Order: sequence, then structure tokens, then C-alpha cells
Amino acid sequence: MDLSSLGLSTLPQVGGATASGTKLADDFNTFLTLLTAQLQNQDPLEPMKSEQFTDQLVQFSGVEQQIATNDNLETLTSLGLAGQQGALVGFIGKTIDGVGNQATLSEGIARWTFDLDNDAENISILVSDQNGKAVFTTKLTNLDAGSNQFAWDGRDNSDVELPNGDYRISISATDDDGTSVPVTVRSTGVVEGVEIVNGVAQLRVGGNIVPVNQVTSVSATPAAS
Repeated sequence: MDLSSLGLSTLPQVGGATASGTKLADDFNTFLTLLTAQLQNQDPLEPMKSEQFTDQLVQFSGVEQQIATNDNLETLTSLGLAGQQGALVGFIGKTIDGVGNQATLSEGIARWTFDLDNDAENISILVSDQNGKAVFTTKLTNLDAGSNQFAWDGRDNSDVELPNGDYRISISATDDDGTSVPVTVRSTGVVEGVEIVNGVAQLRVGGNIVPVNQVTSVSATPAAS
């Protein structure tokens, strides 16, 4: 009996452990059923040759091993994610810088860090709320290339105090020739938890989900005075 008649000539690749494991198990059971039926109904005068039977048992063993491999891979994947998440627990309560334009306004302050590729003469800053509404604008001048800080006191341009929450910043910059200077914005916040997103452990900071590979610095959170 040729496995190709069962669609088993090419075994599913290990990856989606649960789905492929189920498919392999179904094929495995079908294989057993047909092999048993073949043995029961073979012509006594022309029994299956020993090498044919051996070949089919080898294929049978291959399917069985593939199922076991899928089960083991699923277990290892689960353990790996759990270990990754556990390793990141140490970030909880720490203050981090991460790539992203959102920061949380709390106790009258929201902080961002931004990197300038070159020296900039004019820097325009716009802060917007969660609905995308602009709530504050300002301009800075003559900043050096590299890391720079911006802290906002939570007041709009009419000096009205705005509620705590998550706000986003947009920054544009030009040099003394009016040429645009590339800007990378990083938000600063306290890590509140760890989540698994699309199979990857990430940090939850306010309303942001920050991948670990986008974290640029970690520091102890100052004690509340």
C-alpha cells in the first residue's frame, strides 16, 4: 500500500503544532485501518512480500514519530513562552524608554525622549489626546543631534489643566537650511505588566504595548514623595 494514496507521501511540516498534529493523527489512524484491512483481505496464494510489509511499517513508524515530534514541539513552545514571560517580570515597576510616541500624563507630567539625526534649528511639537485632537503645541530651537528630552505639564495652550491619561506627541524638525531632520520619538513610562502578543512577550506601559527589542533604557522608578 502506497502512502501517496493517503496524501502521506509528504508529511506536514512542524510549525502549527496543534493543527498539524491533529491532521497527522487522522492520517495515522487511516493508515492503520487500511493496513489492517489489507492484511486481512490479502490473497493467501499471493501474500504480501516481507519487504513490502517492512516498507509500510517504516512509513507507519515515520508518521508515528512525526506526531510525537509535533506534540513535543508544542510543549517546548509553551514552556519557552512561559519562560520568556517570567524573565520579563523583572521589568514590572521599572521605568523604561521605548520607541513610540505615546506617554501617560500622571501627577502633572508626561515625558518623551526624541533622537535627532542632525543638529536642528527649529523643532515643532504637537501633543494630541486619545481621540487625535490637538491639545498643545510649542516650538523649540537650536537642539543638538542625539538624545533630547521633552516634558509636558499637562496644560493646553490656554493654560487649562487636562485630565490624566495617555497622550501622543508628534515632532518635526529642520536644520538651519530648512532641510528636514529625521526624528525618532521614544516614550517614557512605568512597566505595568507583561503580555503575550502574537507569540511574543511584550511590556505594557500605560496604553502602549512595547516590544522588548524597542526598549532603549531601563531605570528604577523614583519613589513617590
